[in-house]
Amino acid sequence: MAWYDDPEHPFAGIAEKLKRADQNIVNLHNEILAFFQSCKYPVIPNPDDKEWKEVVNYHRNLPIPKRFGVLAGEIVHHLRSSLDHIVWIFSDDTSKTLHENALEFPIFAKAMSKDDLRRYKRKIHGIANIRVRTLVEKLQPYQSGTAAINHPLCVVHDMDRFDKHRELVIVTSCASVEFPELPADLVRIIATYAKTKAVATEDVRAFQRAIKYDGKVTPQVAFAKFGDRKDQFVVPSLAHLLDAVGDVTDLFAREL
Repeated sequence: MAWYDDPEHPFAGIAEKLKRADQNIVNLHNEILAFFQSCKYPVIPNPDDKEWKEVVNYHRNLPIPKRFGVLAGEIVHHLRSSLDHIVWIFSDDTSKTLHENALEFPIFAKAMSKDDLRRYKRKIHGIANIRVRTLVEKLQPYQSGTAAINHPLCVVHDMDRFDKHRELVIVTSCASVEFPELPADLVRIIATYAKTKAVATEDVRAFQRAIKYDGKVTPQVAFAKFGDRKDQFVVPSLAHLLDAVGDVTDLFAREL
């Protein structure tokens, strides 16, 4: 992605937004780690431990700093505005002057009605390049069918569209499991199990034993809603969105 580090490239401003979003994700990650490290129980004990119930109740009632939601919202806004800047850059000067508030990157999760189509055309009215217009259409989440709600662009759009404090709800009822070095066959079992695919009863028991005796369970913060999914870890979810917007930007950079 040559545009990413070229200060003279038309997408230089977008690159700076994405770099800032990346920095914010790292900072948010560090703040989350520090928050849990400073709490009473930074590690969740084994269910057999006599303190387990007390620890679970502690984290269930542990208030999460509102700052985390604010930082997450700022990251999402950088991603959404980066998409809008793509349309702005490809729009002609007349449209920028007469319709500046109408120009933005259209994102539709459902097949467009006549009204939707009019709105869609207004948003890209200033783009004369047919290849760019075609690319915008190909990237519409509704092209993914029933999976549209989980399309990265749709997630970015929805998160940025609604009130940040209401939509970016952070919950504590989730945990991250870390393992030391494990045999390759057990890694395969865990990966299969994590994808909710069927595994043999013996494999399930091996996985459960790994959690019980080898796993380190730590508390995490998550988005209560991320597309149609629940309890998605905040940092990897935001990193996924950042990568997706970066890939989309790269596609348009090739048309310059």
